[in-house]
Amino acid sequence: MTANELFSKMEGRFGKYHDSGVVCSNGEDIKSLVCEIDWYTLYNVMTDRNALYVVHHPVSDFALRLSEINPEEMQDDIRSEAQNWLLEFKARELQMNLAVAHTMADRMLEAELSDCLEGAKGQEIVTGINGFFDRFFNPHPAIVILPAARRLLDQGAAAQVVLGSYGYEVKQDVIYVDQCGMEETGQAITIPHSLVDAAAMSLWKAAAVSSLSQSA
Repeated sequence: MTANELFSKMEGRFGKYHDSGVVCSNGEDIKSLVCEIDWYTLYNVMTDRNALYVVHHPVSDFALRLSEINPEEMQDDIRSEAQNWLLEFKARELQMNLAVAHTMADRMLEAELSDCLEGAKGQEIVTGINGFFDRFFNPHPAIVILPAARRLLDQGAAAQVVLGSYGYEVKQDVIYVDQCGMEETGQAITIPHSLVDAAAMSLWKAAAVSSLSQSA
């Protein structure tokens, strides 16, 4: 299974997103996966032509497409950051396989956490969130409960997970589970951005490995 075939299979399972996909492929069968959060952690480790190197934060043209996912991302700002293309240049020079998992991975995490919190209300939400992320890192960085969300917790409100969503409509009686610094309302329980990224990539890698093993 090549990089393009594997990513196509993942899109069939988890959806297709503008800022996620294969940056470049050498056409070789993929035998292993190397997943990292940022471009610079992969830059000097690409040595295996049968590996698919996957970065969470978008690079190259996929970075430009962030503006289609999140209106707050400006294409001119993205173009001004030259490092967004350095990883692709290196991968093409070495004839490696490179892909971006960004929103696909975030939406996978959003879906799993939503399932975990289904039916939870009030303080059950906090317990559920902590238990969910304990699966990945225990102990994990603390979540932050904003004041308006704390009041809703005390009232037994339900939660909506929006870790991979932008521009959602805020309802007065709902708690929103979002990333720190990305929240769009004061009614939020926020998860540290690094924890969201790491957990999302862990889920993406596990699903991709499963897809690879099924094709073996």
